[in-house]
Amino acid sequence: MAGRSARRQLARRLRDLREGAFEEKVKQDELAAALGGRKPLSTAAISTWENGEIDKRPSEARIVQYALVFSTPSSMRPSPHIPRESALDDSTRNRYDELRTELLTLREDAEEEARAEKAGARTSVVPADEIWHHDRDVKVFVVASELPIDQRPPFAREKGAFNYSRLARYADLDAFFTMFNSLTKRGYRNLSHRSAGERSIGTARTLVLLGGPAWNPLTRTMLHLLDLPIQQCLRPDGEPDHFLRPDGSPVLPTIIETGGGGKEIIEDVGLFVRAPNPMNTETDVTICSGIYTPGVLGSALAFTYPGIAHENVQAVREHLGQASAFAALFRVKVIDGRVPTPRLAHEIIDCVSAG
Repeated sequence: MAGRSARRQLARRLRDLREGAFEEKVKQDELAAALGGRKPLSTAAISTWENGEIDKRPSEARIVQYALVFSTPSSMRPSPHIPRESALDDSTRNRYDELRTELLTLREDAEEEARAEKAGARTSVVPADEIWHHDRDVKVFVVASELPIDQRPPFAREKGAFNYSRLARYADLDAFFTMFNSLTKRGYRNLSHRSAGERSIGTARTLVLLGGPAWNPLTRTMLHLLDLPIQQCLRPDGEPDHFLRPDGSPVLPTIIETGGGGKEIIEDVGLFVRAPNPMNTETDVTICSGIYTPGVLGSALAFTYPGIAHENVQAVREHLGQASAFAALFRVKVIDGRVPTPRLAHEIIDCVSAG
C-alpha cells in the first residue's frame, strides 16, 4: 500500500462529498463560508484538506461539521450551512452518525499514518490499527459462520424458495456487519462475503473468518494449520467448546443462574488471530472466534472500533513487541445482552506470536 494512502483517502472522501454528495456541486468558497460561520474560513483551507499530498487535515470538530452539512440536502438551501444536530430527523440523524463515524475513522488513520512516517516507521501500513494495512484494491473474502439447517428460518433453507434470503444463513450476524462495514469504511474496494458452507471461496486470498470452529469449517481448518499455542477445543458431547491456554489450562465463559432455572452469560471469551495464510503466505488470514456469539462480536469489535482498536494494537505490542502476526485471547463482557468493545489492556488473557 502506498505510504500516503490513508491521507489521500481522507482527502478524496472530503472532495467527493463536496462535489457529489447531492445533486448540486458545492463550491469551495461556499463550503468555507458554511464551516467558518462567524470566524471566516479560507477557501485555501478547503483546498488543502482535499489534497492528500499536504499534511494538513481538518480537526475533529471540523469533521463533525462536515458530517452535519452533508447529512441532508436541506443544508444546501438557501445556501450551504451547518444544521443544528437537535433538529435532525431520524433518517438524517442516521446518515449523520454514519458519516461522522466514517470521517473520524479516516481522519484517525491519516493522523496515525503521518505520525508513523515522521517516526521513521514503515509507511506501507495504516498504523491506526496497523493490521488493516492491505492495498485497498486487494481481493478480501469475509467468511461468516453458517447456521445449521435445523436452526435456519424457512426462507434460508432452499435457494429455489420465492422468499429465499442468503444472509439468513449467516450466523454471528452482528460480528459480520461490524466487520464488513468497518472494512468498507476503511476503503476496501474489492470485498466479497460468503457463508462458510458456500463454494467459490478463494482460500489463497486474504481471508477474514468469523465464528468458531463448530460452525465455520474454514476457521477449524486454519486453526489446525496454524497450530497455535492457544487452542479452541470442540466438545464431542455437544457441550460448548472451550479454549486452552499455552500452559494447558482451560478458559471458559462465565454463566450465572437467573432464577427459575434460567441462565445468563455475563462474560464470554474472544480469540483474534492475524497470521500469514497457510495456503498462500503472500496473503494473510484474520480469525474472529469465540465460545458463544458475544465472543465473536467482541473479537470483531476489538480491532475495528475507532480509537479502541489502536489501543488494543498497542496492548498486543506490549506483550509481543509486534502486531503483525499474533493470537490474542481475551475476556468479552456481556451487559444486558450487549457487548461493549473489549479493551485488551484490562481484558487480555494470553497473547502469542502467530508468525
